Parts: sequence; C-alpha cells; structure tokens
Amino acid sequence: MGEDQMDYYDDLPEDTFDAFLHLEAEFRKELQEKIEHSDSNGNYTYDAADYMNKTLAAANFLEIGALTAYEIDTRNSSHFDATFTSFKRDVDKIIVQIRIMKSRRKGGMSVGLSSEQKTKIHALIGKIRDAIESSAATVPKKEKLFSILTRLAEEVDKHRTGFERFGDLARGLSGISREVAEEGAEPWWKWFKALMGVVDEAKESEPQLPKLPETKRIEPPRKQLPKPKGAEFDDEIPF
Repeated sequence: MGEDQMDYYDDLPEDTFDAFLHLEAEFRKELQEKIEHSDSNGNYTYDAADYMNKTLAAANFLEIGALTAYEIDTRNSSHFDATFTSFKRDVDKIIVQIRIMKSRRKGGMSVGLSSEQKTKIHALIGKIRDAIESSAATVPKKEKLFSILTRLAEEVDKHRTGFERFGDLARGLSGISREVAEEGAEPWWKWFKALMGVVDEAKESEPQLPKLPETKRIEPPRKQLPKPKGAEFDDEIPF
C-alpha cells in the first residue's frame, strides 16, 4: 500500500457515516484518476474491482449493510460490468440517504429563530455582557466570555442557530461564576435562563423530526445478485 493511500485512514471522522463518505470519496477519486491516466481500457476491470473491493471492505467494517449482496467476479467482463454499474448506483443511493439523514440530524441540533426572537436574544446577550463587565472577574476571564458572546451573536444571525454556542456560553459562565464565588453575585444567570427560554420556545414551535434510522437500517439493494460458482475472486487481482 502506497504512502499516499495510507492517508485515507489517517484522522478518519468518528462518525460512522462520515467515515464511509470520506473513504468512498477517496476510493472513487483514485479510480477516476487511474481511468484518466490509463492508455487504454485494459486495466479498467482491475481498477473497478479494486474500487469495489475497498468500498465493500469499508462498508462491512463500518456495519453499513446495504451492499452485502455483492460479490466480485471478474471472469466474465460483461457480467462484471453490469454488476459494477449496479454497485455504483447503489453506492450513490447510500450516499444520498446518508446526506439526507445527516441533514435531518443537523436540523435536530439547531433551531430556527424568528426576527423577534433574534432581537430578544441579542438584547439578553447585551445584558450578560454588561453583567460580566461590572463583575470583579479578571480581565482574561472577561475577554474569554466576551469572545464567546461575540461568536454566539454571530450564530444567532444565521438561518439556523446551532446549540453548540449556547453550551459554550454556559461553560464560560460557570467558569466566571467560580472566580467570583466569594462575592456571591452571579447576575448573568438570570439573563442566561431568559435567553434559553427563548430558544426552548423556538424549538418547541418547530415540527418534530422523525426518529433517525439506526446504522444498519439503510435500505439495501432490492436486487440480490447470485454468488458466482467456483472461486469467488479472480486470482489475478491481489486482494
């Protein structure tokens, strides 16, 4: 395995579906480059089978079971071409399904805010900023919170607002609260609770998303391909 191919597996995303999308894209890119730099179509079957084998290996390891019906048999070129065409079509279908599912999941971790709700949140961000400025916290702590508030304000102005920035603010406020614990004054929490009340109200008003499918429930190909008789793989292809 070449050093460049090892890069396929470096720093793979933790998410199963992201990992599959990443690897399949690399395998497909490699196949396309081989086809473009080939002087003839003599190696097409070898290269296509190599792509198919790697993609199947990734899908099996990541437990994406929609491709389990496929076997690689290059002894009959016309049969292999039909199988490979069907395989690519099913891989493309899986990719579309994963992207739709991830989009729905992302929607579940964000909220759409109305103009009025955005205005309320911006006003509450200002209240929190003023409370922090008036506190006895150290300058570095204040500057860190101001940076978090700035990023949150930018997030609020997006079409959909992710929840991550609110979590950042909660952690930041917890840190500054520990620093001024002896004073017993934490005025920012009432503004933060009011801010989250606006977020909760917005999320409750959104239509509920259907439950996401489990990993193994991606729709499998409907056509089950027969297993080849005799040896399953061409001896000339080193897998």
